[in-house]
Parts: sequence; C-alpha cells; structure tokens
Amino acid sequence: MENYIKHTKVSPATINSRLIHPITGQKYPNRMAFVLLRKYAKDFFTEGAEPRMIGLAGLRGVGKTTLLWQIAHFIYENHTKNVFFFNVNAIRNLSGSLFEVLELFQKEVLGKRFSEIAEPIALLFDEVHDDTEWANTLKILYDEARWCFILATGSSALLLNSTADLARRMHIEKIFPFKFTEFITAKTFHSNNTIFPIKGIMSELRQILFFSETSQELFSKLQPLQNPIQNYWDEIALQSGNKNTEWTNEYISYHNIPGFLSFKDKYLINDSIIELFKRVIQEDIPKIAKLEINTIHIEKILYRLAASDEINVESLSATFGIKKDEIFEIIDLLNKAELINVLLPFGGIDSKLNKARKAFFMSPSLRRALLSVLYGGEIPSNYRSKLYEDILVLYLKRVIPNSVLSYSSESKQVNPDFIVETREKPILIESGLTKRSSRQIKKYKVDFRYGLIISFNSNELTIDENVVFVPFSWFLLL
Repeated sequence: MENYIKHTKVSPATINSRLIHPITGQKYPNRMAFVLLRKYAKDFFTEGAEPRMIGLAGLRGVGKTTLLWQIAHFIYENHTKNVFFFNVNAIRNLSGSLFEVLELFQKEVLGKRFSEIAEPIALLFDEVHDDTEWANTLKILYDEARWCFILATGSSALLLNSTADLARRMHIEKIFPFKFTEFITAKTFHSNNTIFPIKGIMSELRQILFFSETSQELFSKLQPLQNPIQNYWDEIALQSGNKNTEWTNEYISYHNIPGFLSFKDKYLINDSIIELFKRVIQEDIPKIAKLEINTIHIEKILYRLAASDEINVESLSATFGIKKDEIFEIIDLLNKAELINVLLPFGGIDSKLNKARKAFFMSPSLRRALLSVLYGGEIPSNYRSKLYEDILVLYLKRVIPNSVLSYSSESKQVNPDFIVETREKPILIESGLTKRSSRQIKKYKVDFRYGLIISFNSNELTIDENVVFVPFSWFLLL
C-alpha cells in the first residue's frame, strides 16, 4: 500500500497517457462539461470559491474518467503541480480502504494533516463508490481539507443518492451521453476541419422553444437561425460525403455513449452494453436497494420496458409473478441508476400517484441493445420511433427541470407525447417519423400556449396556427 501511495502524484507523462488514445495516438476531445468543470477549478484556485468538492455522476462509458484527467491536466498546467490521483477500485483490490489510504497519504506524502496544508492542492478520486464507506470518508475529507480541490467520479446510483450531510458538501454534476453536436465534434476532431457547435445555439434554442409567449413569437424568433443551422448541416454533409442521415442514425443507435465511439462493430457495442447493464444491476443497485431484489426480475422488467415504455404495474405483476412493491422498487432503482428516465403523468397529485408512468432509456443505445437480444441484429421498424423518443426525453430532461416535464395519460381522447409546463400555460410536444398533421395537438382538451411537432423526416420549419413544426435536425442542436 505504501508503494501505491507514493505514486499518487501525477506527472505530465501520466496525464498525457490518459488523454491520448493508446493505439491511434490521437487526443480525446473535451466534453462540453469540461468548460464548467474548468471554471470551478479556476474559481477555487484563484478565489477560493465553492464548490470545492465535485462529484461526476453518470452512466458507465459516458467519459467521467477522461474528464477527470482533462481537469487534472488543466490544473497541473495552470494552478498547481500538486495533483494527486486515487483509483479507488485499485485500492479495494489492495485490500485497503479509502480512509486508510488518505491517513497514510497524509503521513507519507504530505508529511502533515490536511488541516495543516497552507497552499491549494487537487485530489482526484476515480470510481469512489467502490469503497463502502466512501460517503463518510469524503465528508470528513471535505471538513478537514479546506485547501483541497476534490473531484470524484462514481456511480449515478450512489453519488446522486448519497447522504444528506454529503449532499450539502458535494456538488454533483451529471454527465450525460453525448449530445449530437458533441458526437459530431468528436467524429471530426482529427480531420482537417473539426465541426464545432454553433456558438450560443443551445441556449438560444432552449429559450425560444420553451419560453416564448406565443407560437408566432416562437416562429419569428426561429427564422434568423435557419441560415446558421443550414450551414452547420452543410458542413456535416461535406465531411460525411452527404451521409447526414447515416451519421444521425449512427449517433442515435450506437455512438451517443462516448466510450463506444472507437467501436466499429455494432454487435460488439450491443454486447458491451448488455455487460454494462449486468454491472449496474449486480454491483450498483444492490448498494442502494431498500428491498431484497431478484436480479432476474430486474432484467425481465428492463426487456419489457425496451418493448413498451408504459409502466403498468398491474400488468407487470400478473405477467411475471412479481410483487407490486418490488416492481415499484425496481423502477425507482433503475431511475436512480440513470438507466431510465421516468416521466410522471400530467395533472394533479392524484394523477401522478395513481396513473401509470412512462419510462424512456437514458440512451437509445441501451434500448437498442436490449431489443437486439430479443430480435437479433435488425430490430423491427416499429421500434425505431422509440429510439428517437429516448433522445427527445434525454434532451428535454437536460435543458428543463424534471418538475415541468410530463406526459399525457388522458383516456378517450388524443394525447400529445409530452407536456412542458413553463410560463402560465403548458407547451404540448408531439413527435414522429411521418408527422404531417397538427390534429393530435389541436384536439387536446387542455388550455395550452402552443404546440411543437418534432418532425424526424422533414427539414422544413413551418407553422399551422398555434402549432410549429420543428425539424428534428434543429432539435438535435439543443
């Protein structure tokens, strides 16, 4: 253990080895989250500002460890050479605990207690959840090490559901799968002309789409964006050899999770995702489960959700012979582990408590991998729209609060896919591969501000009274 402790201080060679692909020798591009993490680091080292302990939570494979090393590089080059890296999985394999390692680290490396440090240092922890007492150890560390900038990666299930005491100390940054613009940047990063996102487009689209007062205001504000958006897609067409649709489908089906970007074999990606499911189910979920859960039951429910997004507890219980309490617990655990995004029905508290919920996958690649087990290499065409809906919900949950996003569950009437409750009246959102009519929105019996129809197979921005047709290619730039 002492030998491990003495090698925790990072060097330029160590950092560079983690920022460059070992085979191609090419540098990994920065995620958009890097900009915010860099700001946190800069603010701490120049002004002593909070947050000074940050947790990176997200799916396995979304790039948390790479982000950790990219921030290590920034800190090393700009603020301090005293940057220390701890692989908590390795510590566990050495039969040690994180607390024991930090005690030994203070004695053997620092030569003093954390409370006695007189200049800032950085402590980076990868897979911190692998230590059973990680939350209490980091709580103690935060209270004692006031000169330390602390960055930790971990399981969403654990970091996002940590103790109240730690939650007051640790700021959690959720690391999502790739946005489409990040995928395009990564895909073209080593070409002669890297395609970067249009500056400011995300915040502008977010404001216009979800906070306009009327459909006419929304439509008129979108008009000036047509040329820059078209130029962006023209650039993609130029680099892809007019394979825009292929690149979009590649993103949706396989390469929205950064860790799989270098995988060319789609079957290998599916196999790797199934293995990802197993690790989350067997390693992460048991650590936060309130009930004793049968892992086979979790797998059965996941496969059912892949084929149908509605969570009908009565039906699931009858089909699989699983108790209702266990089904509720499984859905809650899958949501906490960020394998799925659960939407509540639109309406009052009674509707949210008593009506069925809907589940969408955090990444459409997760759904596709599960469907590939059921249907083989080519999934049925009727499931294609489900992959698009996963992307829509992922985008919506990233740019607007959970509390204002729901779906409509009214019986005996046509319903939109999603409802966004901003300003005085809600927005209705409908999506589809072949949507040409606004009928489904106009007939909805709720007073709404305007409707959005996300058109997957159209690149034309149009308006029909209080409903605006927005191309999916525009929505992807959010």
